[in-house]
Amino acid sequence: MHGAVRVDRILEDDRVLEPGRQVRMTIGGHEQTVEIEFFRKQHGRFVMKLCGVDSIEDAEKIIGAELQISEDELPPPGDGAFYTFHLRGCRVYAIENGKEDFLGEVTDILEGGTPILRVGSGKEETLIPFAESMVRKIDLDLRRIEVELPEGLRELNK
Repeated sequence: MHGAVRVDRILEDDRVLEPGRQVRMTIGGHEQTVEIEFFRKQHGRFVMKLCGVDSIEDAEKIIGAELQISEDELPPPGDGAFYTFHLRGCRVYAIENGKEDFLGEVTDILEGGTPILRVGSGKEETLIPFAESMVRKIDLDLRRIEVELPEGLRELNK
């Protein structure tokens, strides 16, 4: 277990972290390809061993590294599911009484218990919880999201 590191994970699908998977590791502006030797859940945390990281000293050198998997290697999302990074750049429309109001484009997705869409920027920014009660329709082909906002949400964001 020497050289194993704790991992903060963004994707929930364990298939992306299977042994033998090649990933890009970036740290301090330096990028290299590394191979996953093993991955497991341990006491509510995620532990990964990378090939060539064989000691505690080696592991300490990669603290803060970012691991990336190319999009074409991701497993396809299930029916009705998608990756949240696909939402960036989508145009968001509030639908109210059959009328639509353009709110802006998704500029970021804030992860947490319920992801939050950051729409627009600056004074015109709206934070919208990515909840089924608000998000009515997503069409990734058209890059369009329709939402129904509760009363007062826009004012809360100003």
